[in-house]
Amino acid sequence: MIVTWLGHAALFLNAAGKTLLIDPWFAEPVFGGAWFRYPPSPYPVASTLPKPEFLLLSHIHPDHSGPGTLAQLRPETPTLAMAFPSNALKRRLARAGYSDVRWFAPWEKQTIAPGLDVTFVPNDRGWEVASIVVEAEGVRLYHGNDNPLSVEGYREVVRRLGKIDLAFLPYAGASSYPTGFGGTAALMKERCEKKKGEGLARFTDGITGLQPAEAVPFASSWALLEEGELEKNFVDRPTASEALAHAMQPAHEQGTHLLHLEPGDEWSPETGAINKGLTAGWDHDVASVRRYASQEKTRINAAITAARYVSQPVPTARLDEAMRAYLAEQFALPVESLAMNAGFVADGGGQWSVRFAPGQKPVIDSTLHGDEDETLTLGAGELWSIVTGPANWEDAWYGYRLRVQKREGAGYYRAFWEQLLNFDDTQTSERLAARFGVPME
Repeated sequence: MIVTWLGHAALFLNAAGKTLLIDPWFAEPVFGGAWFRYPPSPYPVASTLPKPEFLLLSHIHPDHSGPGTLAQLRPETPTLAMAFPSNALKRRLARAGYSDVRWFAPWEKQTIAPGLDVTFVPNDRGWEVASIVVEAEGVRLYHGNDNPLSVEGYREVVRRLGKIDLAFLPYAGASSYPTGFGGTAALMKERCEKKKGEGLARFTDGITGLQPAEAVPFASSWALLEEGELEKNFVDRPTASEALAHAMQPAHEQGTHLLHLEPGDEWSPETGAINKGLTAGWDHDVASVRRYASQEKTRINAAITAARYVSQPVPTARLDEAMRAYLAEQFALPVESLAMNAGFVADGGGQWSVRFAPGQKPVIDSTLHGDEDETLTLGAGELWSIVTGPANWEDAWYGYRLRVQKREGAGYYRAFWEQLLNFDDTQTSERLAARFGVPME
């Protein structure tokens, strides 16, 4: 088996005489025009690679299976993915014209070619994401993407599938928290360090649970390149070097050899890691990102303009009607465990409250009451694009576009955020787009 890391979570495998592409990301930016690949990818578009004979997708996030990336690949490519309850990935592949999709059940192992087996490992907290295990030529590879498991969850992988030879493990999370939340500089620093620590724990949990022969930190090859956002890079997520340093002791205890790969590097059991130096000179710090953003300024600005929804001013009454309809559908069912008041504000056009009580249908109102536990603020045009267009809350959340004000003393409302971010709103937005005469781009 020959493994080439393309950057972020994308791998290209030569295994058992076949070629496999896992979680590709070619079209940028994603998440509302926010994320660009960094360091600059040595494989900028799909045509710079051999044609894959199999495409493997872990989940629906656009940095793993985005529409723009899918459009660069052959829709007749045999595509493997796990079936999730929402069918969001199924709808995306159907819209892209993919005709040979093979859906896996959790933990199902399929032989996709002689000597080549694939298994999809479910998240152990119910998230719609799956790790991917590929077995060929005596090598068992684990692709962890955005699927951090508990230590016991990783141990279950070994019990079911056997010892892992090479593990690509996540080590950093991304969201508007904490940089999109209010607070003092001291509180912000404390929150950022805590979030970094949580990312580092993801990596060491994988090593402790899987006890792989070799492990690579991956799935964080991106940066915010828009002017005004540059200083947010790496303040709340660790670098691969920090992950490796943090993991040295647990790796030693588990007998795991740590590898520091950069995009374009290769690995095989015969050669070990081959460092090609294709991204040399691009360090993981704000100064280097700023230098890259300056070098690519014209391209970046054009890409952001093309990707970000910019609408004409939306009349407040029209936005209010659409927002109330959207919220009513999104929160149609009671959330048994949720008791809170949430606020939504459109800069320059309206505000809404959603009041949750356990076992009751949420109450939606076109005003704030002053007792909201968390108030989410977004530009009116971007909110309109979520309600009646192709954007969603994950674009705003992972794109660092969302500003959140917490009531003093308010807790963390996991059920609210999971429902908001995991809600597949494409069909809702399509209906509202038709209702308000807005083209879905």
